[in-house]
Amino acid sequence: MWMRNEKMRRFLGGNRVARALTFGLQNRLQMALLKGHKSPKTLRRLAAASKAAHSLLSTDEAFTLHEIAQGQTTLPGDFAEFGVYRGASAALICGVKGSKHLHLFDTFEGLPEGTEEGERNVFQEGQFTGTLPDVQQILRHFGGVSFHKGFFPDTTAGLEEHKFSFVHLDVDLHDATRDALAFFYPRMVSGGVILTHDYSIIPGVSKAFQDFFALKPENIIELTTTQAMVIIHPR
Repeated sequence: MWMRNEKMRRFLGGNRVARALTFGLQNRLQMALLKGHKSPKTLRRLAAASKAAHSLLSTDEAFTLHEIAQGQTTLPGDFAEFGVYRGASAALICGVKGSKHLHLFDTFEGLPEGTEEGERNVFQEGQFTGTLPDVQQILRHFGGVSFHKGFFPDTTAGLEEHKFSFVHLDVDLHDATRDALAFFYPRMVSGGVILTHDYSIIPGVSKAFQDFFALKPENIIELTTTQAMVIIHPR
C-alpha cells in the first residue's frame, strides 16, 4: 500500500536519487526472477529498451506491455500509445509490432496541470518530460511510426476513421485518461486491448476507467502490477 500513499509518491516523484535507488533495486530483482523462466530474446528486448531511455515502468510492467502488444499483432487495426515519456515503452512496442502502424501521442513537454486536488499535490506541470527529437532518435530504426505532438485529443485530428487493436495509456492524470478512453474505445476492434499503467496507485486513473466502463459490457482486469487492461467485446 505504500505506493498508493500520496506523500510517498510525491517524494519519489520529486527525488531522483530516491526513485533511482527504490526502483533500481526492484527492477534488478524482477529481472533476476524473470531470467529463471522467460525467453532470453524477450529479456534482451526489455534490457535494451531500458538502456535506450529512462522508463517509468517496472521490469514486470515492461514485460506485461511487451507480451500483450505482441499478442495483438494478429488483429486488424493500428497500435497507439498515449504518454510516451522518453520512448522506452514505445521501443518495446516497436520491437514486436511487425507491420503494424504505431501512433504516439504526447505533449513532449511533460505533464499538463492536473485538475484534481490529489493530482496537484503529487504532480507538477512539466514533470516527466521527454522531447520529441530524443524519442525520434531512439525509434529511428523502426518504420511505421507517427508522432502526434500536442494536447490530446486535439492531436487525433485526421484519425477519426482509424481502428485500433492495441492502445497503451500512461498519462497519470484523470482528464487525460478519460479523454483517451472516449476517443479510443469506439475505435477499438473486437478483441482489442486497452492497457493502462498506474491503475492501482493513481486514483484519477482508476476513477476515469471505473466511471467510463460502469455502463459498458467490458470488465476492467486488474493485473498483479500497477496495470489494468480491458479486452473489447465482439462488435
